[in-house]
Amino acid sequence: MTTKLGKFDRAKFNALVNVRSVALKALRETLYNRGFTEVSTSSLVNVAGSCENPNASFSLNYYGKEAHLSQSAQIQLEALVMRLKKGFFTVNNSFREEHFDDPEAKGRRLSEFTLIEPEKPFLNHTPEEALNEIIIEQELIIKYAIKQVLRNCEEELKLFGADIFFLKKVINTKFNKITHKGAIKILNKKGFSLDEDADLGILEERKVLEHFNNIPTFVTNYPTKIKFFNMKRMYDKERVFSVDLLMPRLGETTGGAVREENGEIIKKSLIDSNIGKFLKKKGIDPILPFQEYFSLFDEEDPILRGGFGIGFERFIGFLLDSNDIIETISYKTMQPS
Repeated sequence: MTTKLGKFDRAKFNALVNVRSVALKALRETLYNRGFTEVSTSSLVNVAGSCENPNASFSLNYYGKEAHLSQSAQIQLEALVMRLKKGFFTVNNSFREEHFDDPEAKGRRLSEFTLIEPEKPFLNHTPEEALNEIIIEQELIIKYAIKQVLRNCEEELKLFGADIFFLKKVINTKFNKITHKGAIKILNKKGFSLDEDADLGILEERKVLEHFNNIPTFVTNYPTKIKFFNMKRMYDKERVFSVDLLMPRLGETTGGAVREENGEIIKKSLIDSNIGKFLKKKGIDPILPFQEYFSLFDEEDPILRGGFGIGFERFIGFLLDSNDIIETISYKTMQPS
């Protein structure tokens, strides 16, 4: 009799746990080797720590006040980078009030997932140089983790039906790079009808990947209006120094950017951003929840900085060649009804 553990038998469940363990160890290892220091960050935050998408923020009662479950540790990491002028990373859970059944791709989203976030200063860099370094670093880190999983878990990967030959090919192939504007042009030639400010959903991401033979692809310089308010604007102000890494089969797996170093510019951007509008509708001055963050710009010298986040479960889905995010997690007790 084969014991079932969730949706897998014992052998497959053990294989999943091993792949996750080796992959996470490899990501940590390469970040340490690249000079980052690991820190713990808070999961219980005010809205400033849960503002990637304020409409998808889990709120809760904190001794009579509203608190939130963190969507990203980015602002906490920025504070450390600005104070201590060196790189930090965290491995933490991210909470998004989004149904795990993506309307465009069943089983692509989790309400709670593992997020690995490195952030560091870019001293004596232009924004272009900083973004290029972020891209190079992401590719090195991702490839190192793939290598380590292949070295230690090839049999486990085969048990899931992963394409070992393809994973080896990815390691030995330079990742593609295209601007967001270039991606829109490709998609419109393939029958889409997208304006230049359109975000890319999973269907669009898959078409871009297909265009590049499914080799992981960096998409850079997204429109300002659809990205986080403290990303560094390009010279036309219409786009930002940002990059997403698309990977088959679950699409966007990492997202990163260069951060604006001028606190007054960030304040203006915040007021006009989605989180600013969200707070104003609730009768809250958008600056108030971010007071501690903005105090950094008064107390520290301006510093160009940047980083990225790796959605760990989507990376595991890439390794396993799985389109079902539930297949990538070790244990789940709750799911939306």
